[in-house]
Amino acid sequence: MPTSNTAGESILHFTVDPNYSGKNLPGWFLMNTYLQRHLGQAMRFQSYDGFDACRAAVLANQYDLVYANPFDWVQYAQKLDFVPIAKPRNHFDEVYLCASVTTQIQEIADLPARIRVASAHPATLIHMVGLFLLDKADIDRARLEFVFTGSYQGVLKAILQGRVDVGFLFDEVYASASGLIRDRLRIIDRSNDAFAFHAFCVGPRLLSQQERLAQVLFQMDQEAGGQVLLRDIGFSGFVPVTGDELSCLTMLADEYISGHEAIDLRATSSLAIDDSAFVAAREDPDSGTT
Repeated sequence: MPTSNTAGESILHFTVDPNYSGKNLPGWFLMNTYLQRHLGQAMRFQSYDGFDACRAAVLANQYDLVYANPFDWVQYAQKLDFVPIAKPRNHFDEVYLCASVTTQIQEIADLPARIRVASAHPATLIHMVGLFLLDKADIDRARLEFVFTGSYQGVLKAILQGRVDVGFLFDEVYASASGLIRDRLRIIDRSNDAFAFHAFCVGPRLLSQQERLAQVLFQMDQEAGGQVLLRDIGFSGFVPVTGDELSCLTMLADEYISGHEAIDLRATSSLAIDDSAFVAAREDPDSGTT
C-alpha cells in the first residue's frame, strides 16, 4: 500500500529482482532517485536478498513499480494487473549450464548417472530454461538431484566448491564474475533463445503515470545523467514491451507451471526415484568463491 510522508504526500514503492539489486545496489538507489525526480513523485526503494521474500511482498500488494524477472512479471500481470512497460535494449536472459574445471565433465555426455544440479530457485525462468537444455539433450529428469541455493551467487559457490556436478547459471552472473572465477568454470551448454527478459512493471496505483514513466525510461539514453546511470546498472537503454512478447512469455510460463506441478517422475521415468532427488540447501554465508 502507498504510504505518506510528513507532508501527507503519497509515496510510491519500488523494488527490483534480487539478482540485480544484489549485484548493483547503489545503482538502483540512484535509479529510484532519477525516476522520482523526473516523475515529480516521491518513491521509496526497497531491496530483497531472496526471490521468495521479494515475490511475496509484491504479491501482498506492497509495491507500485517492480523491475522483475520474466517468471515473476507474468505472475504480477495475471494476479495483480501489473503492466510490463519497458525492457532493456538488446538484453535477454540466457542460461549457462556450468561445471567446475576440476571435474571430468567436458560435455553433456560426461554427466554421471545421478546428476547433482545447483539452481537458484525452481520458480524462475532460469530454472525452466535450464531444464529445457537438459531435455533437449535427452537427459531423463529422474537423474537430477536439485540443490536450490536461493541465489545465483549460491549456484556459483556450489559449482566451485564441488557440491554439485553442474549448475544453472544466469548468464549475467557469469559475465560479471571476475576472470579468476570464470577460469574455474566450464560452460557445458548454453541457451541462445533471445526471447526472455526482465521488465519494468507498473501496478494499478501507478497506471495513471504509465505513459510518462515509459517515456522517462525510453529517453534515459538521450541525456548525460541517464547515460551514466544506464552504464552503472549495465544497460544501453530501455525499449517497449510488445504484445507478442507478453503473449509468448505468458504462454511459456503457464506451460512450465502446469507441467511442473503435474509431472510425476515416478510414472514418466524409466529410472527409480525417491523424494531425496529434490534437496533444498541453505547457503553458507561464510563460504567464498575465491
